[in-house]
Amino acid sequence: MSEPTTASAEAEASTEPDFLTASDLHAGYGQARVLQGLDFSVARGEVCAILGPNGAGKTTTLRALCGMVRGRGSVTLDGTQLLGRSPEQAARLGVAHVPEGRGTFNELTVEENLRIGAHLRTAHWRRGRAERAAVAADLERIYGYFPKLRQRSRQAAGSLSGGEQQMLAIGRALMLRPSLLLLDEPSLGLAPLVTRELFEIVRAVNEEERTTVIVVEQNAQLALDIAHRAHVLEAGRLVLSGPADRIREDGQVAEVYLGVSVRTGTGG
Repeated sequence: MSEPTTASAEAEASTEPDFLTASDLHAGYGQARVLQGLDFSVARGEVCAILGPNGAGKTTTLRALCGMVRGRGSVTLDGTQLLGRSPEQAARLGVAHVPEGRGTFNELTVEENLRIGAHLRTAHWRRGRAERAAVAADLERIYGYFPKLRQRSRQAAGSLSGGEQQMLAIGRALMLRPSLLLLDEPSLGLAPLVTRELFEIVRAVNEEERTTVIVVEQNAQLALDIAHRAHVLEAGRLVLSGPADRIREDGQVAEVYLGVSVRTGTGG
C-alpha cells in the first residue's frame, strides 16, 4: 500500500491558486456539533470531491459553505468571507448549491424553473432588452448541456424522470453563472447510465467554463473519476486529502477510509 496523503501532510502544489479556503470550520445543528475544525482548500477551476461514510459531515460542509447552516471559523471565496452570510448573499457572490433531493418547483415548467435560476443574477438589472437577451443566451447554454431539457421545456417539472429532474436542478444552478457549484449527492436514486451521463456533463461544465465544483458523493468511483482533488471526512474531521488519482488508485486507502472499493464501485 502506498503512503496516503493525510490531512496533516502538506498538499501537493496546485497549478492554480486556492480559490476557496476553509480554516478551523465548525458547524452543526443546535447543540449538535457536526464539523470539528475543518481545514481544506479548493483551487480555482478544480473539481473537488468530498467523500466519507454516512454521518461524516459531508452535507453539513456544503450547507456551511452556502450559508444554510451557521458556522464559525473562516471560509473565504476568492478572498471574500462567506461565513455569516445568508444563502441569498452567498448566491450573489457566485455560490450555487444543488441540494440532495433536487428541490425543483414541480408545478412550474422546465423553462420557468431555469429562469428562476437567473433571478438572483439579474434582479439588480433594469428590466429590458439586455436582460432578456442574457437570459435567452443562458437558456441556450443550458440546453446545450442538457438537450433533454430543451425537448421538455414546456413540460411541468414534476412530470420529469428522476434523472431529468437532477439535470434541471443543475441547469437552474448554472443559470446563476456561478463561480462555485456545490453538488450534494447528485447520483442519489438514479440509474447507473443516467448517473454516468450526469457526471460527464459536470466534467464538461468544469472544463469549458472553468467553474469550480465541490461534489459530495457516496459513489466514490464516479466522484474520483472527475475530481482533481479529494478530501475525506470521518466524524466531522478531515482524515485524508490529496490528488484524486492517488486516492483512486490506492484501493487499500479507499477501503480503510471510505469503506468502498473504488475499482469496482462497491460499498461496504
